[in-house]
Amino acid sequence: MTEITEIHNQIRYSVHPTAFVAALICAPLAVTALTFWTVLGLFALPFGILPYLVIGTPLLLWAVGHIKPRFGAYALLGLAGNFIMAAVIGIVTLANGNIDQANEAIVFFAGFGMIFAPLYGGTFGSLYASFHPNIRILRT
Repeated sequence: MTEITEIHNQIRYSVHPTAFVAALICAPLAVTALTFWTVLGLFALPFGILPYLVIGTPLLLWAVGHIKPRFGAYALLGLAGNFIMAAVIGIVTLANGNIDQANEAIVFFAGFGMIFAPLYGGTFGSLYASFHPNIRILRT
């Protein structure tokens, strides 16, 4: 008997490298500029930029080709990336055998990241959409 398989056409979006890099750099700067009046907003940039670049860059690079750039979708993506980062940090510190350090690391990264990771991700999505106005759908 012949097996019938259905080929699913996945929607892919065009990726503009200049718009990606510009949005990647400008998103945390814009969020910091808008939240500078809070002390937490000023400290979010120096403490959050490394996790944003390490986890966010590959996650956002994948997302711009698969998810239409909107604030809400990319904010959820930033929140998911934050939870992944907090879990990895918690597992690594638990593997070292120090439970108190693991609790502090999880609270620090997950707690503060829950506020700023969605803002960074959502702002990236909005900026990328405005920097790359000719987003095309590519069929694969």
